[in-house]
This record gives sequence, structure tokens and C-alpha cells, in this order.
Amino acid sequence: MTVKPGSFNMARVLRALGQRTNQSRKVTFYRAPLYVTDAYGVEGGSLAEYEIQLPDLPALIRPATTADYQRERAGQNVIGVARVYTANLSTIKGMPNFNQDNNTNFNEIEGWDKFIDTSRTVYQVPTSGTGSWSTTAGTLTSDGVALTNTLTGNPTMTFTGVDVNTLEADRITFKLKGSGSVSYKHLYVYNSGTATTSALSYRTPFLSPIVLVDNAWLTIDLPWTTDIVESGATAASGTSIYQTGTRTNIEVEAGDTYDYTKNLRQVELLFGGTSGDTIQIKDIKFYKSLEWSVHSTKELNDDFNVFNCVRTSGRIDSRRRADAS
Repeated sequence: MTVKPGSFNMARVLRALGQRTNQSRKVTFYRAPLYVTDAYGVEGGSLAEYEIQLPDLPALIRPATTADYQRERAGQNVIGVARVYTANLSTIKGMPNFNQDNNTNFNEIEGWDKFIDTSRTVYQVPTSGTGSWSTTAGTLTSDGVALTNTLTGNPTMTFTGVDVNTLEADRITFKLKGSGSVSYKHLYVYNSGTATTSALSYRTPFLSPIVLVDNAWLTIDLPWTTDIVESGATAASGTSIYQTGTRTNIEVEAGDTYDYTKNLRQVELLFGGTSGDTIQIKDIKFYKSLEWSVHSTKELNDDFNVFNCVRTSGRIDSRRRADAS
């Protein structure tokens, strides 16, 4: 006979495990875009709802199989299975990006939703010092963890002096915090060179940069791939940044000579602000992801949720390198 455990606070458990053992960590919740269906339930080309891409969801992932190298579609997929534990739904809906007052598109965790976890960090851009950084407007300092720019205007902050291979990475993440009237505009990633033609750009709408919530960290987590830029910068093939539940469309465009199979050479971020404002940056990582897709629900109750998940995507790195794809 199974004895049901007493009530406990799963959110507190996840925080404790994350601080002490790294068994629990924050993942990115992802739901693919939804398209209008016809009378037969077949999706067409008209967009009904944008993707949902929300970082910082605390979760405990217990893999049964992290990677089972089954060959599918010319050997491009890696399959695994896991159980993912989260706090109860009411707790999740109290988190900034999931809050129903701000983001009514998120209702619950459904089948085929994804938890995007970190397999490994491929390269971390250092913010523990200012040596490889420059700014066009401000003064740079570092507390050993975050890089701070005390602004004198609208800055471009550039990290240079790097020449490392990052082919295994498929996502990029970083954290921003501003004080005053700081806005985030663009991210540029340069591979194979430092000319503008060698850049992959992630652009906010021209007249609508993201005004950062004062003195609050914003986690940005984006796919790092050329799959979404086959025909240049278009809103439909872009990606998303969410802040307090509000989505900003990010257009993605690759320069003529951009080649992500070549070495990473430079990272550049553009901001808006006024003299005396500050912008902080930390945890800039190019990482290889694990995408766990929800296939069934093991348990839903007032204490916690348990989801049975399958790893449905993943690239075999040797094949990526061989095919330069």
C-alpha cells in the first residue's frame, strides 16, 4: 500500500534543491505558435497566437534516459525520457511572466509544451571584469559577477578579443537589470569576423525597445540558429522576449557572410538611456539545450505537478560539424 505524503511546499523544495544540489534549476517554458484551423481541424498559414517563451520556471528534472541515440531523419534526433516536477499551477501563475493579469495566453502546462533545460554551457562571455569590454557611452565597472555601465547616453556595449568555436550551442541567454529609463534594443553575435556582414542580429521593433523594469533582473533566452532567418528578417520567422507577461517580437537577420559554424568573434548589445542611468549584464551563455516535450501528466494536485516528458529534438554534434549544418 502506497502512503501518500503530507502536504508540502514544492516551490520551497525546488529553491532549496537549486541552492544546495543543482538538481533543481530554472528552465524556459516554451509553447509553439498556434495557427488558425479550418472546419476539419487542420492548421493553415494564418497565425492565431504567438509562441510563448518564458524563462525562469523552477523545475526538478529526473531523467530516466537523458539521451538514447536513435537514428531518425538522417541521424539528426536524439531521444530521451524524463519526469519533470514543478510547483502547483496557482504558484506558477503567481510568477511575473506567467501571471494571468499580464499574460492571459498562458493557462496551464499542456501536452506538447516544452521545458528547455541546459545540457552544458558551450561558452560563457565573462562579465567578471571589464578588460574585454568597451562602451560608446558610459563608464564600465564589475563586481566580479555582473558588468555595470553608468551611462552618459545611449550605449553600444561590445565584447571583443574572443576567437572560440561555439558550434555545439543552439541557444543564447543573458540577464539584464537597469535603473532609471534604460531600454534594451538589439543583440548582435559575430561569427567568422567582426564586420557587420558577419553578424546575426536580434532586433526589437524599431520604435518599441524593451523598457526594463527598474532594478529587476530580466532573463532573455533565445534560439541561436540560422533556421529562423532563411529569408531575412521577418516578424513571422522571429522569436520572442517576454517581460512581466508582455511579448516583444524579435526579428532575426543574418549578414551576408555570417557563418555560425565558424568561431565566435564578438558580441554587441545596444541600449537606450540617459546620463546617470545604469545597466547591468551577467550570465551571458551560449549553451546546448535539452528540450523536454510534455507527453502526459503523472500527477496534478495542490502541492505539485509531475509531467512525463520526452526529449524530441537534439542534434548529434559530429553530424552537425560534418555537414556544417
